[in-house]
Amino acid sequence: MVKHLLKRFEAFEALAAAELSGVARHTQIISIPANRWVLREGRTLSGSYYLVQGRVRLFSPGAVVGHRSRDARSPLYPGHAAIRTLTAVRLLHVDTASVALLLGRADLQPKQEVLLPWEQRFLGSPLMRRLDAGVWQKLFSELDERPFAAGDDLIAEGDPASDFLVLKSGRAAVRRDGRTLAQLVPGDFFGEDALIMNGRRNATVSALEAGAVLRLPKDRFVALLLDRVVRFVECSDAGIDLDIGEPGALAQLRQTMTTLDPKQRYQVIGGRPEERALATFILAQKGLDAWAMAED
Repeated sequence: MVKHLLKRFEAFEALAAAELSGVARHTQIISIPANRWVLREGRTLSGSYYLVQGRVRLFSPGAVVGHRSRDARSPLYPGHAAIRTLTAVRLLHVDTASVALLLGRADLQPKQEVLLPWEQRFLGSPLMRRLDAGVWQKLFSELDERPFAAGDDLIAEGDPASDFLVLKSGRAAVRRDGRTLAQLVPGDFFGEDALIMNGRRNATVSALEAGAVLRLPKDRFVALLLDRVVRFVECSDAGIDLDIGEPGALAQLRQTMTTLDPKQRYQVIGGRPEERALATFILAQKGLDAWAMAED
C-alpha cells in the first residue's frame, strides 16, 4: 500500500522496487481532520510530508492543493511556511534523513554542509527556498555548464531568449544603453525576464573576468521553476491588489517592492498574462507571497 502511494510523488517515482520497500519502512500514513493546522508559521517539522487524499491550504507561498493536482506530486513540507487542512486529509510522513542514508541520495533532504559558495547563494535565495530538494536535484542535473572569457557577452540585448542562466564562477555586469545596472557574482541568476515575457533580451550581461555559466533551456525553466512559482488564480479576495497595467509599472515595481510588507499577500492584476507572471516571479524573488489573477 505505502509503496504504491510513494510512486505518485516525483522524489520516488524512479525508484526500483527494492528501494521503494526501504523507503516504505521509514514512511507513515497520517490522518488529520478538516480545519486543523499541520504546520503553523514559525515552526518546523521533521522529515517530508506528502498529500495522499484531501485538500489543504498552503502559506508562503500560498496555494490551495488537492491530492489530484500536479502540485501534490511535490512535498507540502519542506517548501511552505504553514499548512492547514481544508478537508479531512491523509498524509505520508517520510523520514527523509533515514531514507537519504539508506539510498545514499542527497536529493531527498536539503543540502546543508557540502555546498559550494555559488550553490549556497543560489539555493539560499528566497525563490529557491520555495522549492523542495527534489526539484533542486532535477534542476542541477539539467544545468549545462559553459566556460567564458573576460569580455564575452553571456547574453546580448535584443537577442532571442532561449535559456535561464546561473553564474557559477567569475563576475559579470548587466548593461543597458551603455549604463551598468548591476554586477553579478557566483550564485546569481539572470535571463528570466525575456523567457517569461516571450520576448527578446532587455539587457546585455558581459563577463568582467573568466568563469563559467550554467544554462537551463526555456522549456525546463518553465517546468522546474516558473510553473512552480507563478500561480494563476481565477478568483480571490485574499490578497492586496498590485496593478501592473500601466506603462512602466513593472519597472516601478522593481524599485518599490522593498517597501512592501512581507507579512501581507499580494495578487497581481492588470496588464498581459506574461506581465502578471513576470511581476509575480519578481515578487517571489524577494520572498513575497504573491499570485497572478487569471484575467482576460
